[in-house]
Amino acid sequence: MLKGFIESHTHAGMIPFEGLKAMAANGIHKAVSCAIVISARHAESYFDHFRMISGFYRQLAATVGVELFSAVGIHPVGIPDDWTRVVDRLPEFLNDDTVVAIGEIGMNHASPMERDVLQAQLEVAKNYNVPAVIHTPKENRPYVVDEIINIAAKVGIAPGLLIIDHANLDIIGQINDFGAIAGLTIRQQNLTPEVLVENLELFKNGMLNSDYSNIMPNDPVGLLKAVDYMQSRQIDENIIKELAGGKAAGVYGLKD
Repeated sequence: MLKGFIESHTHAGMIPFEGLKAMAANGIHKAVSCAIVISARHAESYFDHFRMISGFYRQLAATVGVELFSAVGIHPVGIPDDWTRVVDRLPEFLNDDTVVAIGEIGMNHASPMERDVLQAQLEVAKNYNVPAVIHTPKENRPYVVDEIINIAAKVGIAPGLLIIDHANLDIIGQINDFGAIAGLTIRQQNLTPEVLVENLELFKNGMLNSDYSNIMPNDPVGLLKAVDYMQSRQIDENIIKELAGGKAAGVYGLKD
């Protein structure tokens, strides 16, 4: 029986306690919680959020057997007016051993402000040699991903440090061509297990996640639907292990 799965992108502050228990019960014993503060107006909203995830929620997850790590950054759904204050303090939060990435960052519309905020955070990721988890939008995805890649190339960050998330058939070619890592969000409105398996050659270098939040229909153990389906289709167990934990362990530097 496969075990040792890693939830490579979730939002711990939105997961109900029963969801954390379900993660542990189904073999997810490590998870990375990405930052998101919807409609944030002040830098302090993010500072409190970062501390809440690495403190309270990390301790809560541990009570059910999940070791919680976190990523810090400004999500495009909540860019505060004083966003530069958050960027200036990201190195301070990166000093915490349980903070393993910058994220969730990215763009929804490729507006001038979104571009500036993304570039500033990618510069921090480059300077501190940490991965960056990149959000991609629901609309105009190929265009926005092109712009994300152009900004990353301008910054000069190593493509292997970029996790371009919510990958699907519309953008996987761009991600692979740039040499970034595809974040594979398993849920009906993103990537389904069936599409994953039918196009496994395109997706096999990515890493699975559930991106759980309480703002849309999804499942805190959604990535395991892909694991179960791959097993039912007799996919090589080494590929499954890499997608469901091995890749994330390497990218985030998570030790057994």
